[in-house]
Amino acid sequence: MISTMLALLLSLLPLTLAADGSEDTCICNLLERPEVLKKKERARWMVHSLNYGVLSTISTRLPDSPPFGNIYSFVDGDCESSSGTPYFYGTYLDQSFKDMEMNPIASFTLTEASLPSVCSGTPLKACTAQSGRGDPEMPVCARLTLTGKLVEVTGSEYDSAKSALLHRHPVMMYWPTDHDWVIAKLEIEDIWFIDYFGGASILDVGEYFDVDLFPSPERL
Repeated sequence: MISTMLALLLSLLPLTLAADGSEDTCICNLLERPEVLKKKERARWMVHSLNYGVLSTISTRLPDSPPFGNIYSFVDGDCESSSGTPYFYGTYLDQSFKDMEMNPIASFTLTEASLPSVCSGTPLKACTAQSGRGDPEMPVCARLTLTGKLVEVTGSEYDSAKSALLHRHPVMMYWPTDHDWVIAKLEIEDIWFIDYFGGASILDVGEYFDVDLFPSPERL
């Protein structure tokens, strides 16, 4: 346990040297942001490009089972592939996974305001309150909520998801080995999305998955 924590602390040391981004190296190149009103494309871009969001489950700990939100890192594939499905690296020691055991219904919320946490991501004025013209709650600062069922994955799906998670979130490989880590995915059943004035849109799930962020040369 001590050796695991020491490895974790050592892995964090470079962060103090790269706080200003001067020595930071991008794991993945950030794809170009789709144009406004290309809603399905931008939703898929957010799911592929952003690296964390709020995972909400039905609480098994609190009376009356209210929603419980928890920050979770995720991927939808490696740097050069996008499935559109969020995958999470978690443990049944954590409340979100405890909730999943009793009730798999969950939602996952993303915001463009989190873009600066992604390497090469620059703050959008529309999302930045300090700019005097924006705010994370502004409609043009895109927000996305995916709702469905949170399910554990196994086999080859587990292997490919773990590979992508450890590549895009490398500190995870130093997390304690005695936590019995598992991987879950959100099976999407509903997509709520807003990126402009006039109210939110409910995107068609099939059309969302039809978007190809990495089209082959023959399709360009």
